[in-house]
Amino acid sequence: MTQARTIAAQVKGADLVADRRAHIASAAARVFRAKGFHNATIRDVAIAAGLSQGSLYNYVRSKDDILYLVHQDLTAGYAAYVEQAIAGIVEPRARLRAALAAFTHAMAERHADITLIYQETHALGDESRRAVLAQTHHVIQRFEQLIADARAAGMALPGAGRLAADIVTFLPVMLALRRWRLRDALPRDAAEAELVGFLLRGLGIEDDDV
Repeated sequence: MTQARTIAAQVKGADLVADRRAHIASAAARVFRAKGFHNATIRDVAIAAGLSQGSLYNYVRSKDDILYLVHQDLTAGYAAYVEQAIAGIVEPRARLRAALAAFTHAMAERHADITLIYQETHALGDESRRAVLAQTHHVIQRFEQLIADARAAGMALPGAGRLAADIVTFLPVMLALRRWRLRDALPRDAAEAELVGFLLRGLGIEDDDV
């Protein structure tokens, strides 16, 4: 994932640092979901990660660093999931459909982390917040490119206006933020399918097209 900010580490070895930070981010997400970001302590995160507090400080400096890592891990995860879903698909509208389905599934699958991020992003420092917004912008740009690729292939997308990429990357988030309502309305796979169909129709793509 691009646009990452630098977090100083006290140990050497890029692979070791990356692996340990991913482990810390996963543990921190569990702690923050359970206690809330402000009520949780770095000691709580260290315990959940199976590290001493001193060892944790070898990889991060603050709770801001940790929350930033949680967001970075989440964004990198669903961005990679989208890329895996479209790998090998050549037809542009089919690629776009697969990307939308993968992104929508990721929002539903990681609903707890998505909700956490939306609730706690305001707690980030200015530098971290700018990096987080840049990462989100990168994901939106990827969908802009997928839409542009379809148009470049001569495919009419009458509903794909200037805000199309923002719309298709925002609406699936409701599967996380409104899970309290939607989980009682219909099964998750049905909700995902309905939302993907809605997005495709909004772009001007019918199922027969893909």
